[in-house]
Amino acid sequence: MFRITAKKILSSALVAAFSVSLFTSGAVSAATTLRFGHVHIAGELAFELEQEFADRVAKRTNGELVIKVFPGEQLGKEVDLFQQVKSGALDIASPSMAALSNLTPALEIASAPFLWKDWAQAERIIRGPVFQPIFDELRDKHNIIPLTKIWYWGWRNLTTSTKAVSKPEDMAGLKIRVPESPVWVEMIRAMGAAPTPIPFGEVYTALQQKTVDGQENPIPTIYARKFYEVQGYLSMTRHMLQNNLVIINKRSFEKLSPEFQKVLLEEAAAVSEKNTRLQQEQEGKMLEEIRKQGKTKVVDEVDRAAFAAKMGPAYKNLEARWGAANLKRVRDAVNAAGTAGAN
Repeated sequence: MFRITAKKILSSALVAAFSVSLFTSGAVSAATTLRFGHVHIAGELAFELEQEFADRVAKRTNGELVIKVFPGEQLGKEVDLFQQVKSGALDIASPSMAALSNLTPALEIASAPFLWKDWAQAERIIRGPVFQPIFDELRDKHNIIPLTKIWYWGWRNLTTSTKAVSKPEDMAGLKIRVPESPVWVEMIRAMGAAPTPIPFGEVYTALQQKTVDGQENPIPTIYARKFYEVQGYLSMTRHMLQNNLVIINKRSFEKLSPEFQKVLLEEAAAVSEKNTRLQQEQEGKMLEEIRKQGKTKVVDEVDRAAFAAKMGPAYKNLEARWGAANLKRVRDAVNAAGTAGAN
């Protein structure tokens, strides 16, 4: 009896010691949680893929790194979210480069009007060394690191209520909603219309109530937000590229293990690639659906060269904001690759 009791006591002691050892050594630890806030809603591809990004990270790390997603402006508007990432109140967000230019103005160059020949050219230059000094400034001055520099959203096109637009002269007298960003204000003014800043969440109502005559956005946004319901014309101006980023607070990233950092970067890249493929496929399908709805006439024949030729004053007024060296470096790269418009 004594031997059995002693064995039991010894066994219990070993189990207890092992448990303490696991606890104190950190072998058993709580999951690390990152908070990801974005503005996208159900029906937008980004909504689904941003959740997929979180799911893939959790799977790769066996649940040890968790990304909790807060969609649909739950934590604030786009500007609020990247400001929270800067301060460290939020870990991850997915703003457009143009919106993030509130912190680093040169990011706006990616959205410069009539700059790019095509997506392949834009992607190559944004990913490469030409844009790196701009991303370095974002990191060093604002504590923000891109997990991916590419999140294709689409070419922006113009919608109007009662007047078809195919050339600059058609813009006269129109009030066009724009984001609160200098590049949009300068572009619409150069195109010949009156830029009218309105928060994104109020655009549908502003169009419906005819507070403004039109707006401009990528096809996926026009479709998902149903702007075509309250607009008579969609002009395929392709005047500007919208590319988003997935960003993380620098300290949040640096606190992670190298293994977790690697997982975040690899999964962000994988989902970014999937997003580009699916978004480009959906653009065509959504445009055809808008045509079939019959509420909006699609204007395919647009004199883009005439619009591009009007952009000189916009570039001149924005050069100081962007930095002459930054603008020259990007334009030199574009021109070396061959460009479509006169800027």
